[in-house]
Amino acid sequence: MDEQTVITPDGRKIGVCVWGDPGGESIFWLHGTPGSRFLRHPDDGYVSRGLRVFTYDRPGYGRSTRLPGRRAAQVADDIRAIADAYELDHFGVAGVSGGGPGALAAAALLPGRVVRCAVVCGLAPFAADGLDFSAGMAEGERQEWRLAVQGAAALQPCWREFVEWVDVGMPGIAAGDRAMWIEAAYEAGRQGSSGYIDDLLSLVGEWGFALSAVEVPTRIMVARDDTSVPAAHGQWLVRRLPAAELITVDGGHLGPRDEPEMRLLAWLGHGTA
Repeated sequence: MDEQTVITPDGRKIGVCVWGDPGGESIFWLHGTPGSRFLRHPDDGYVSRGLRVFTYDRPGYGRSTRLPGRRAAQVADDIRAIADAYELDHFGVAGVSGGGPGALAAAALLPGRVVRCAVVCGLAPFAADGLDFSAGMAEGERQEWRLAVQGAAALQPCWREFVEWVDVGMPGIAAGDRAMWIEAAYEAGRQGSSGYIDDLLSLVGEWGFALSAVEVPTRIMVARDDTSVPAAHGQWLVRRLPAAELITVDGGHLGPRDEPEMRLLAWLGHGTA
């Protein structure tokens, strides 16, 4: 793993990690909400598939400067800054859960550089026409979105619940992945709740780009038993993206699904060759 700090054109810091094969095909893997640059796949999967995987902290998480009022579209600016710093001409972009809208933003706003896009258990827009946003969600998830609409202060209890879950060892996460998830979660809270709150506020607002602009080949992965981001979200996205296909896997929002995700990332990398 190579760890660096990238400075954006507007002077912000972005914490970046690079995993896998240094000579491999370059892809970005965008963490969920909350999350950090330490969210990655275990063992040597990146190396065996010839992938050079970039992860980074969205603003307010980990080592990245906070950017209050950011929208999903802003992700494209930070990916551009990282790609420029590493002299990447072409790359794939994937996002999981709350990172999904950012992956779509990069595909829409960086034409000619993003060559393939993928979303894993990612959200549709909060005000999506023809979708009951909270249908199929567990009550705790419904409540989180109700509070997000009320603003930053209302979300503080949700953040405290997340911290408590991490402190007791994140039960529900597969044992083989738990150490990595805990590391990523603690890093997510380096600056307190700011990254998490800004993420949620950006997701209930306008994303700032048109889905019709995502013209690259795109794969949307949904989980059959997902009660955090129900499969209907991914199905809605596929119907509105110009070049998208749906992949359905077993399990819930947190998996485990390392192998299906690795196949998806290998597909992303293949498109950059």
